[in-house]
Amino acid sequence: MTTVAARLQLVIVTHIHQPVGNFDNVVEDAYQHSYLPYLTELEMHATMPQTMHVSGCLCEWLEEHHPEYLERLADMARRGLVEIMAGGFYEPIFTMLDERDRLDQIAMMRRYIRERFGTEAVTAWVTERVWEQALVKNFADAGIQAVVVDDFHFKCAGLTDTELTGPFLTEDEGRFLKVFPGSERMRYLVPFHDVSEVIAHLRTLRNNGCKLVCYADDGEKFGVWPGTYKLAYEKG
Repeated sequence: MTTVAARLQLVIVTHIHQPVGNFDNVVEDAYQHSYLPYLTELEMHATMPQTMHVSGCLCEWLEEHHPEYLERLADMARRGLVEIMAGGFYEPIFTMLDERDRLDQIAMMRRYIRERFGTEAVTAWVTERVWEQALVKNFADAGIQAVVVDDFHFKCAGLTDTELTGPFLTEDEGRFLKVFPGSERMRYLVPFHDVSEVIAHLRTLRNNGCKLVCYADDGEKFGVWPGTYKLAYEKG
C-alpha cells in the first residue's frame, strides 16, 4: 500500500514600500532592480498566483514615474494572478494612531485599490508587523477580513510549527478577523538560501502534518538588499 503525503499550501505575500519624500534616484533604483524584474517574473510564472501589497505612497510615486507598472499590476489582478492587499495608505504604524485615523488610512487605501486596480481589497498588510489585539476591531470595521501576523505571537501562545496551519480566527469587542501566521523561518531562507533548501524545509513541514505555510516579506529583498539582484535574477 502506497501512502501519499497530503499537499502543503504555500501562501506568498510580497510587500513593497518607499517612504514619503524619499529621493527619486533611490526609489528608481529599487524600481529597476526589484519591483520591475519581480513583476516580470510573476508574469512569466502565471500559474503561481500570490498576494502583493504596494503602499499608497509608493503608488503615488509610481503614478508619476512609472504608471505602466500599475497598469501591468491591474491587468494581473483582473486575471486573478495577483491579489492586491490593502493596509494604511501612508504606511503608518497602526498602534501609534487613534481609531479614527486607523480607519481613515485603511479606507483611503481600499478606495485607491478599488479605483486603480478594479478589485476589492479584503486583506491588509500590518505595517512593520507591529500588532496588538485592539487592531482586530479596527480592521474588521474597515472591511478587512484577514491579515498576516508573525508566527512568533502564535508560538508565544504555545503552538508549534506544524500547528500553524492558519488562518486562525481572533476576536475583539465582538469583531472577528482571520490571521495568517507569517513564517519567520521562510523569511530567513528566502532568497538567501538555495531553492532546494527551501523545498526541503517545506517538505519536512508537510511530512510532519503541516498543511499551510505563509511567507510574507519585503519585496526589496528581491534585488535591493546587497547581493540579492544577482541571487534572484542572475542565479535564479
